Amino acid sequence: MSLQAVFFIILSALFHMGWNLCVKNSPQKQIFIWWMFAATLGIFLPLALYHLPLWKTMPLPSVFACLGASLMYSFYQLCTGKAYQKGELSVVYPLTNLTPLFVPIWASWFLGEYLSLYGIAGIFLTTFGAILLQWNPTNALSSENGQKNKKPVFWAISASLFASIGSVFDKAGVDRLSGPLIYPYITLMVFFMFCFLSVVAWKKSSTANILTGIKKFPGQIFLGGIFLAGSVLFFRYGMKVCPISYAVALRKASMVLGVWLGAILYKETQVALRTVASIIIVIGILLLKI
Repeated sequence: MSLQAVFFIILSALFHMGWNLCVKNSPQKQIFIWWMFAATLGIFLPLALYHLPLWKTMPLPSVFACLGASLMYSFYQLCTGKAYQKGELSVVYPLTNLTPLFVPIWASWFLGEYLSLYGIAGIFLTTFGAILLQWNPTNALSSENGQKNKKPVFWAISASLFASIGSVFDKAGVDRLSGPLIYPYITLMVFFMFCFLSVVAWKKSSTANILTGIKKFPGQIFLGGIFLAGSVLFFRYGMKVCPISYAVALRKASMVLGVWLGAILYKETQVALRTVASIIIVIGILLLKI
């Protein structure tokens, strides 16, 4: 893997971590996510307008695949927001990044693809790491605390589940595109997600409540939009110059960073246990990519 690829993938991981921190620090997470996507859409629009002549060459199957991926990714965002409402960063962030665990399972069940021994071992290690990550010895005997801690875990794993289904649609859409069409495709996806999230945001919140979000946290919203846009763009730049298996595995190493940031910024506990669990998950993901 070239240094250029490593640079872009690590930069993408840092930007991915950045927008997750912005969501975690926001008081009204669903509204914040909606505004964050509005900011991201504004960032991508100039690119879309620059490539405007290419829009008419977008294959129709890619548009439908983009629509399906956007719906699943929207559910991913909503579940991530719910998980951060009560959950700790060092638990939620790694669990929302379990997408590579589910993709080979879907491929095996629905596409008839063969799971290798490495793949089976990867699924086992990733699952074990996920269980270890949310295990807290001090709360193990308390049913009340255990029940309370299960909700963020449920939403975080649900986020990974939706993201994995979205990635199947996403791959089907991207595979039909030529290089320059990727920018209109990304813009279209962000637009679809913005529309889906708008339905949820405007149905559950009043206009005054939504407008309060941009009035109180304009800087944080714009920063989240930059982080989200950069995460998407830099990851795709990295994939152009290195195999996707290496790109995905390297990006998921940011799970460990999530654990450490949780300890530093929010004084979260069980850092050693969660670091080991995150490393086990990354090793499992590496095996899934062999």
